[in-house]
Amino acid sequence: MALNETGARRSCEDARTIEALASALDIAIMIYDRNDTLIAASSHFLDFFDISPDLLQPGARLRDLFNATFDAGARVLGSLNGKARYISREDWIAERIAIHWRERYESVEKLADGRWVRLCKRRMPDGILIATVQDVTERKRKDEEMAEVSKKAELVQVILDNLATPVVVKDSELRYVMVNDAFCRIPALHRKEIVGKKAADLVGPELAARFEKIEGDVLKTGVPYEVLEDIFKSDGTVMHVVTRVGRSGTPGNYHVTVSFDDVSALAEGEKVSSDYRRAEEPATVDVRDSAAAPAPAEPKGRILVLDQNRERAAERVAALKEAGHDAVATVSASEAIAFLEAAQSLKLDVGKVEITAELARLMSSETGSGKYPALEQAIEERIAADRVSRSPAASPSAFADRPQGPALSLVASKPSQEVAVPDMSAKTAPAVSNDASQGKLSGSTRDRIRILVAEDNDVNQIVFEQILEGIGVDFRIVGNGQEAVAAWGVAAPDLILMDVSMPIMNGLQATRAIRDAEAKDTDTNPHVPIIAVTAHAMTGDSERCLAAGMDDYLSKPVSPEKLEAIIQKWVDGPERLLAAG
Repeated sequence: MALNETGARRSCEDARTIEALASALDIAIMIYDRNDTLIAASSHFLDFFDISPDLLQPGARLRDLFNATFDAGARVLGSLNGKARYISREDWIAERIAIHWRERYESVEKLADGRWVRLCKRRMPDGILIATVQDVTERKRKDEEMAEVSKKAELVQVILDNLATPVVVKDSELRYVMVNDAFCRIPALHRKEIVGKKAADLVGPELAARFEKIEGDVLKTGVPYEVLEDIFKSDGTVMHVVTRVGRSGTPGNYHVTVSFDDVSALAEGEKVSSDYRRAEEPATVDVRDSAAAPAPAEPKGRILVLDQNRERAAERVAALKEAGHDAVATVSASEAIAFLEAAQSLKLDVGKVEITAELARLMSSETGSGKYPALEQAIEERIAADRVSRSPAASPSAFADRPQGPALSLVASKPSQEVAVPDMSAKTAPAVSNDASQGKLSGSTRDRIRILVAEDNDVNQIVFEQILEGIGVDFRIVGNGQEAVAAWGVAAPDLILMDVSMPIMNGLQATRAIRDAEAKDTDTNPHVPIIAVTAHAMTGDSERCLAAGMDDYLSKPVSPEKLEAIIQKWVDGPERLLAAG
């Protein structure tokens, strides 16, 4: 009697231990002997299957449990993708008993009520079977959501990789989270070398700070940013692109998307941001000047004023409104285009546009499309008026304070297709354009610093002309690397400002040609400093410029301060510059 009481007491203690363990782990536990007779089970099994509690009492047969669970809807266990199979009771029970006799078995299966459970079975060496059932519905839901997110991310990546436009996505910390193949080809890096990093890991500190300032402002304000600029590729070629920065996502989960639309094949247009130009180069033409900007006639609709000087633009708008006109001002090319597009979408008529000379030259590529007729007419009229005002007949000689004769002068920027690469072993060279023979780099007084500028863009040539005129040096401007080599062959300048991206022969090729010629005859051809002038580049581009033989690196946009500093650095210091000016 005492022995039976001890055994019963021990069985009760074991049952309580199993129940407590099941509660702690939030699972159902069943233990069967080698004859598939139940030894112990936790009540949690009833949370999953609507069966009689008697089937969980010690001594119950496994086959009886399966019969009851089949009737309760457990036939879905072992289903395909959660859908019940058409299988008989006997076949299902035989299948489940066979599974219970495996040494190990684990599966995630769906119940009739939609819940997902994880079944784990372990047959011990002595024949004892331990089986557990756990509710994993929430985990399954999260796994499915993550799988869906991953699937969508893969689809987005495939779509991005099939785009010819380079695209970058950054998170709120401005780390790269997604880049497409087109962008990876720019720095020649694998996606794994970019994702997870920040701009400072890929480019120089100054450029990285510029990127993060722009992207941070877009991330904070949601106001998109757009700029026309140059991007260097790892092979040394340059892409003329429209860079667009925008914000996407929801509060607390914003992302920055950056795209680079290659416009190189469309036209050779302005490569410098109008916003940066406004900051670096103050306006020289007042839109209120009656000689340059006639008083407006009564417009058909509204008057748009384009002036990079905000105060002057505000004054002009105030004057137009006082005269009874409906006027609005923009201070950059991007703002003007955005306003005109909005006006068209709202069917608002803009009958007249007033524009400064600088912005007219900057937006000259807009003419001919017919999309903004008032703007195109204003650009054409402003450029024409500016040419007249700059001609010798319209004003005293622009070179009156310069040595006359074969001094440096501005020459046509369009490259001559008949130019041949000169023989750099001699100091003479064929003419690079119709007036090249009269544009030698030697002046009547040798005290003046002589600068050779190689730049293919019309607007940038005008910028160089204005700055160099203000500094007070002799200069000559050519339109490609081949002309630069030829001009150097005519007479060596004190300094060469070499644009890297040019037609016919780029700046790197021209520099190598000059350095090769210098090496052949160091006495006749002394080393001339060559400064690379280009828009921002990826890491390694400055090294390629120096490897080609260039001496220094000047980033666009070019300002008088930057240019004067580089001349002082490489041409006999500030004393000579002051004496020359």
